[in-house]
Amino acid sequence: MDYSVESTFETLTFDEKIRHFYDVAERAMERWNIPFGTAMKLLNFTENATFCLEPAGAPKVILRVHRLDYAKLNNIRTELQWLIDLKKETNLNLTSPVESKNGVLVETIKTPAMKEERHVVCFEYVEGKVPVDTSDSNEGVGKLIQKIDKIPDKITIPLFKKAAVLYEIFGRVRRKSPLKPLDRILYRQVGIIAGTLHKQTKHWNYPEFYERMEWNLDGTFGRNWNNFYGVSYRSAKWFSQKEISILDACVELIRKRLEAYGKGTERYGMIHSDLRLANLLKNGDRITALDFDDCGMGWYMYDIAGAVGFIEHRPDLTEVVGEIIKGYETVLPVSPQDRQEIWTFIMMRRIGLLQSLIYRIGCVMGGSESTELTPEILAFYAKGTVVLAKNYLRKYKTKLLPDNLEEEAEYRPMHTA
Repeated sequence: MDYSVESTFETLTFDEKIRHFYDVAERAMERWNIPFGTAMKLLNFTENATFCLEPAGAPKVILRVHRLDYAKLNNIRTELQWLIDLKKETNLNLTSPVESKNGVLVETIKTPAMKEERHVVCFEYVEGKVPVDTSDSNEGVGKLIQKIDKIPDKITIPLFKKAAVLYEIFGRVRRKSPLKPLDRILYRQVGIIAGTLHKQTKHWNYPEFYERMEWNLDGTFGRNWNNFYGVSYRSAKWFSQKEISILDACVELIRKRLEAYGKGTERYGMIHSDLRLANLLKNGDRITALDFDDCGMGWYMYDIAGAVGFIEHRPDLTEVVGEIIKGYETVLPVSPQDRQEIWTFIMMRRIGLLQSLIYRIGCVMGGSESTELTPEILAFYAKGTVVLAKNYLRKYKTKLLPDNLEEEAEYRPMHTA
């Protein structure tokens, strides 16, 4: 029986969902000969739940309890097989999946009372910390959110929408990038990782059980279903009708440009899709790429866009992207057509992440390794997405531009790296 079709999981409260993930993880530990009562720490709960386990007298491991509606068995097996092959065929630092005592990489834990089956995987623990871009100012926004958390949303949300516009206006005044030499090196390393992944996948022997999502147009903007839980950006709660029309025009332009760009083998294949710094671990000079949970077929330049997810508003984003491209080009060439569409992929990813945040509002655990998602953060991100969409439409001088677009301010034009 496919329990996931009828699971009662979504009827649970947030705290009940957390307890359920703990319960599934505790029952799964036995499959890897990890004693019951082993110390557990919930590192992350957004879509999946990720735990760090510390068995007495044994190495730490990472246990990932999967969401129900996103990854089926062969989907997960494909992700793990790509990881295994990448470790064999490249010099990338990657975490390794760990076989259970049954000799399999994916175990399934049934919860009949909830009409549910969940897949669980285990990985080797990797030492390190998330690398820090010393020039990134997002931390300041987070501190501000904490200070105003007790103010009613009806006051703070409009303020944060205005803040997104002001950030764009005054950010463009900055003439000198705050990127330091070590920051530039870090982003070049991200580019090397992306290029190495893409070079391997051009020759990868896809397994016979291959099954992964696609980061194509329907995977981002599909109305019936997409990779962002089927959520559409067309939300009256977060946007005015005029703002929705701007995003509609942006999406239509993205479609036209990517249909012309095409899916040739030199441009389209297996990608990580989320190479943000948050999915890397740095230990000395060693950087490990993590979290291949969203890997799948897509445009290679989409990985460049993924690397700057959530920082697209930076006034010096062109320089950040430029450093990533410099690293990438030490492995693979970047054509003029690739460069021309980098902002297309950045906007595609930005709108996708916006849809993800709309879905996740109220269901991201504060205090974990995830940043707490508040209405103010979503308001700031939503309004900022509209600002970026206007810039994108202007950049390509499209005739799709809605009427009366100029009412707020003149915005900084976009540039390719």
